[in-house]
Amino acid sequence: MPQIAVESMLGLAIFATTGYLTVIPPGVHALHAARQDFPPAQAAALQPAQGASVKIIAPVNNQSITGDRVHLHFKLTKGKRGHHAHAYIDGELVGMFEGNRGTLNGLKPGKHVLELRVVADDHQTELDASDKVVFTVQ
Repeated sequence: MPQIAVESMLGLAIFATTGYLTVIPPGVHALHAARQDFPPAQAAALQPAQGASVKIIAPVNNQSITGDRVHLHFKLTKGKRGHHAHAYIDGELVGMFEGNRGTLNGLKPGKHVLELRVVADDHQTELDASDKVVFTVQ
């Protein structure tokens, strides 16, 4: 009987941890976090896009969103050097996306600026290819 109780507690701990992980923003690499220590004016210069581009399809500019989840849809053209897109909310790096869709979780109510930037495969070299939209979370 005590073994069943221990296994039940372990199962509940796993469910609680999984639940917590589904509501926090996506993780970012240590290199990404290191770049946030510098104001944008001191960040490394943008490199030429060389055919890379990104266009945010959703959310649309000035959209109102109910809840703390924002579903992203965008068109990423990698060009010669692009690999993925970094997502910034109000200037803070919150995730990276290799496909053309994603979700940002845990956004606080209010007006936000979403910026997607095309990045090289070293996760540090940002190309001169970005797009921005402003949206409101209610």
